Amino acid sequence: MSGKDYSYGIPDHPIEYVQVDPRSIKFDPRAQRNLNKSRAQAIAEKLVPTALGTPILSQREDGLYAVDGMHRVYACQLILAGKVTASTQVHEAIQTIACEVHSNLSMAHEASLFIIKNKESSKVGPNDEFRIGVLAGHPLFVDTNTVLEKHQLKVGSRTTNGVRGIKGILSIVEEYGPDVLDQSLAIAESAWGRTPDTWHSVTLGGIAIVISRHPDVIKPEELAQKLKRQGDPLSFKAKIQTIATNNNTRADGTRGRLKAAHLAVASAWNASRRVNRIPVPNIFE
Repeated sequence: MSGKDYSYGIPDHPIEYVQVDPRSIKFDPRAQRNLNKSRAQAIAEKLVPTALGTPILSQREDGLYAVDGMHRVYACQLILAGKVTASTQVHEAIQTIACEVHSNLSMAHEASLFIIKNKESSKVGPNDEFRIGVLAGHPLFVDTNTVLEKHQLKVGSRTTNGVRGIKGILSIVEEYGPDVLDQSLAIAESAWGRTPDTWHSVTLGGIAIVISRHPDVIKPEELAQKLKRQGDPLSFKAKIQTIATNNNTRADGTRGRLKAAHLAVASAWNASRRVNRIPVPNIFE
């Protein structure tokens, strides 16, 4: 396990349930997704005050900021500003709205609160979660981003310099620390060069497991050469998939693919080797 605390923990802090004028609420994209004004307008046009729910706000020194529910809040603002037509009853009902107000939160804590709330309903995608975490200064995302920037990689695109499967990349840092991710990326690039498939998160996860469990045995450059002999990164990814599904005779999941990647990388290291061999896992245990 990484020695650093990468949890989404939020310290005990005051929480109040109060009526708030929606026009007083501000937005900060550093702690959540970007405001989609078209989406907010669509909500405003069909707004039912009794189904508004309870937006979550953060009390900062300069006012109240939306943490969750910003599109509902902005919909209310549009109606009250006369930018969306609504009945008198709706206008009267949203002069103030019931909100959950959190105090004494840092920007990173606000981002954690947003991510936790939206994980429950799967409303935030992994790329948005990563962007928010980096902007808010959450250690897990910042440390991961620092390593990716060192390797001139960006999240979300399938290009030579693009990393997909950011959840798997974050898991490497959370489990083993940023140094292991750094070393895994260097080994993959040394083996296969810079291609979209070089940065496959499951392959990187297999490399990370092997080098973190056997640091006294594994020599990074030698492992890179062993992996290179396995074929191009797309072929190696296909090999992992075949192992994970036992030649398509069983379903695979993320954990199963990681075990298969561990086996594939360990087997590559052991190939034609009599000494300094490492254990190969039984992935079907």
